[in-house]
Amino acid sequence: MLLEAHVRKMLVNGDQWACWHGYHVPVSERHIVIWTPAGTEMCWKTGTWTSQKHQLTYLWNDAWHTIHVGYDQAGSFLSGYCDVVLPTSDYSNSATELLYTDLYVDVVVREDYTVYTKDHDVFERAALRYPIVEQVRQKSFEVLDWLEEHARSWTGPFSVIPRQLPRTDLETLDQDEARLILNNACSLP
Repeated sequence: MLLEAHVRKMLVNGDQWACWHGYHVPVSERHIVIWTPAGTEMCWKTGTWTSQKHQLTYLWNDAWHTIHVGYDQAGSFLSGYCDVVLPTSDYSNSATELLYTDLYVDVVVREDYTVYTKDHDVFERAALRYPIVEQVRQKSFEVLDWLEEHARSWTGPFSVIPRQLPRTDLETLDQDEARLILNNACSLP
């Protein structure tokens, strides 16, 4: 069985914006992958609901981004959501909790793979209130542009993310089976 983990999305003021439960799929030492099956309770500051889609969350140590990819019941790509975040250096394939701090600007990938950025106005309001946001302004927008470029061509950090999942019951598999499925799915055309 896969190791369980909780993912927590934090705001720069220390408030929790969201949390959910998932499972480690240890595909690499370079990045962390958390599988969250459809039917998982998603707890957000604005409300709680049951996810109707499957999700893979990708986190990298010391990176300025996280990527969340949603899939339908058959494993087809539905959407991608890329958070620009403050870098964290304590992610591992055995962590029971993975926490990241959101910097408000995001890249969104639609079901047809068109890409757009959002929440520039939210970033501007936060920059006026929280010095850390203003301090990382240049880097945040460099990362936003970099993510947008790679999302459009499915390169860079997206190259390790499957566009189609051959199975959507990863939580029932052992680590080796789940790793093989995700790694093989990334090499599909």
